[in-house]
Amino acid sequence: MQKLPYLEKKEKSLLINEQTLDYKTHQFILNSTLKNTKKDYGIFFTPEWIVDFMVQLIDVDKLSSKEDVSILEPACGLAQFLFGIKRNHPSLFERAKLTGVEINQEVINYLTSFDISSKIELVREDYLLWETDISFDLIIGNPPYGIPSLSEHYTIKVEPEIKSKYKTLYETWYGKYNVYGAFIEKSIKLLKPEGQLIFIVPATFMILDEFKKLRKFLSQNGGTAIIYLGSHVFKPEADVSCVILDFLKSKEFVGRVEVLEYQKNKIKTVNINSNWQGEVITFETDYTRKLEDSCSHKLGDIYEMRISPRTPEIKNNPYIVKSEFYDKQNYLPLLNGRNLRCNEIIYESFTGYWIKKDDMSKLRGYFSIPHIVVGLGFRENGRVAAAYDEKCYPWMGDVYHLLRKTNLFNLNFDMSEQEVVEYLNSDYVKRYVKETYKEITYHLSITQLKNLPLPNKKEWKRIKREISL
Repeated sequence: MQKLPYLEKKEKSLLINEQTLDYKTHQFILNSTLKNTKKDYGIFFTPEWIVDFMVQLIDVDKLSSKEDVSILEPACGLAQFLFGIKRNHPSLFERAKLTGVEINQEVINYLTSFDISSKIELVREDYLLWETDISFDLIIGNPPYGIPSLSEHYTIKVEPEIKSKYKTLYETWYGKYNVYGAFIEKSIKLLKPEGQLIFIVPATFMILDEFKKLRKFLSQNGGTAIIYLGSHVFKPEADVSCVILDFLKSKEFVGRVEVLEYQKNKIKTVNINSNWQGEVITFETDYTRKLEDSCSHKLGDIYEMRISPRTPEIKNNPYIVKSEFYDKQNYLPLLNGRNLRCNEIIYESFTGYWIKKDDMSKLRGYFSIPHIVVGLGFRENGRVAAAYDEKCYPWMGDVYHLLRKTNLFNLNFDMSEQEVVEYLNSDYVKRYVKETYKEITYHLSITQLKNLPLPNKKEWKRIKREISL
């Protein structure tokens, strides 16, 4: 895969009709209709320095050797990336066939006011449903982010029949899929052999289970470079950790993934895997490698993991009642993440939901067994909050339940439940989580939790003695 260049933040603006693109963009955003459009379509306008950053990743030398060059910006919005090519590579802009696909007519009308239709072909289509026979040498842009649904809990408003079409069309669609994953799949399929895809997307595809098919798809179709940018790019409008995905559709680099990080105007390589098959992509440091090498187990080797029932199930359960006060002699309150601290459970009602003690097993059988509970949230301080529920209360919401396996492999594990809780709440795990997953998600997924390194007694003593924080 090509060597990534040293990039510096650039702050000069693109001039259009004697006004900067940033100024025009700002004026356009102030329009109330566009504000609604942005919300409903998952649009986030890209800071200009990011546009320049990404445009400089284009393999211009390879494109200059081609006679006919085709470039696409999907969900193009204000065509920031096509104009970014004009700003940074004017000769490429002039000789390439440029296409922008945009679903919203108002945005297209705005673009045509600059009289660019003679150079850029604008297509009004839902990109995910767009049918074309054209293949592209380069696809670059900022696809929309969000889970498509008419539910008020999700950002991108899509009719159920359209979502059904998406599910049918995209082989990487899995679970509560985010549309940016489908944009990646479609774009790779539209690339010519040796074509390049450059997207800025959330970093969540690196680790979440919903993207396991996408990761495998990437690994099977070329070489993947991921440049981690952090969570500041779209603030204050959105708090999302972003990466630049630089993908080369090449048989030569199938199964190669390179993880890099952009800090202080420099790109540094974090790790390279030439035999990637779609596994979770994490960050590695000397510390994370040392902790992993010091532990002979992973948490998922020793424990089965379950998640508490969610609110819809609780509301529809005939054995559960909602009340501020109840018969505490015969009923137990349902606990949630607010009841959980490091090595502490607050056995009080914060949820207002109650269940008869005799009916608790009808909610979840394992609630009647003492076991470790773990909170999902960690992004604010990087700590995994774990405690031992010896009183056996019922739970709901974002809490995992660790149930020790009974198998031959497990017989050699000698840590007690309280010692495991101590380890999970330790600064060693806190640092490991922060360095391995950075700020990609607010919550630990079950896969992340299963992959936490876990020591036996002897190893835990050695870690505390030999590994410095």
